Amino acid sequence: MFGKRKEEMMVYVVMGFLEAGKTSLVRDLIVDDMFDDKIKTLILACEEGEEEYEEADLKKGCAVCEYIEDEESFNGKVIQKFLKKHRPDRIIIEYNGMWSAAKIPELYDELEEICFDREVIMQTLDVVNDETFSLYMKNMPSLMVEQFKVAEMIIVNRCTVENTKKSAIRGSVKAVNPRAQIVYESEDDAFYEMKEEMPFDVNADVIEVNEGDFGLWYVDMIDHQETYNGKTLKLTGMIQKPGGLDKGFAVFGRYAMTCCADDVQFMGFLCKADDWSQIKSGQYVTVTARMEYKFMAEYGEEGPVFYAEEIVPAQKPEDELVYFN
Repeated sequence: MFGKRKEEMMVYVVMGFLEAGKTSLVRDLIVDDMFDDKIKTLILACEEGEEEYEEADLKKGCAVCEYIEDEESFNGKVIQKFLKKHRPDRIIIEYNGMWSAAKIPELYDELEEICFDREVIMQTLDVVNDETFSLYMKNMPSLMVEQFKVAEMIIVNRCTVENTKKSAIRGSVKAVNPRAQIVYESEDDAFYEMKEEMPFDVNADVIEVNEGDFGLWYVDMIDHQETYNGKTLKLTGMIQKPGGLDKGFAVFGRYAMTCCADDVQFMGFLCKADDWSQIKSGQYVTVTARMEYKFMAEYGEEGPVFYAEEIVPAQKPEDELVYFN
């Protein structure tokens, strides 16, 4: 019938390394009341972890499980074979943490072709074990960052008041994916009551951010716009003068390393001043400015704009790179 809306095919992609808790999350999903709708779920497990899917849980969740053993076999043709075999109404993919997460957006395109008679809605989740977070970020940062980039939600489990460094986790994630939602899981109620303090006074008349705290400020500013909107800040960064900006505008920011030495980018914001003639492009300055969030064509959305009250030439920082963790 003309105008008939396509049925939806929900696809959940659960990423993470071994022992992160992917299987536990998938098992909880299929037996959760949210999934108590008696429609068939196909689980595509791309690795065999320490936990397995019990037949009782699969039966309760109206689910079947198929294993994909190697990365080459994870493709549209293989998935289409399982879809024809089981005719599911929902797919959960337990993705292998050692495979490149860059394939996930491509997977969406393939599923849209395979499920041409349905509207594919994909949700990407990344499960992180707080106990091994620092170890993996040190030894496999590229794989971790790839997962952060495509994840809509990062679930950090096994959190504790004593060991969980929320600022480091938040910085690592938000540096590459500002829109990602981070959910912390802990058996300790005190963890959720723990306040994350910034190393600068956000209630001061002028919020002074030290060179080494630029990354922490950036992440907190993204997450808590209400804290900084309309406030005056003092911080040091580099001025860039790209072409095409409106009169009086330049770009103020710092170079940041989001993953490794090969992943360095300039992180800048629009800054307006009466006169930039005495400041060269690439020069470091200390800016005292009022910050406002507003829509700017250069951003294509609402973003922070600095209105400079004072600009003073500054020395190059000891470490020119900003870190988030």
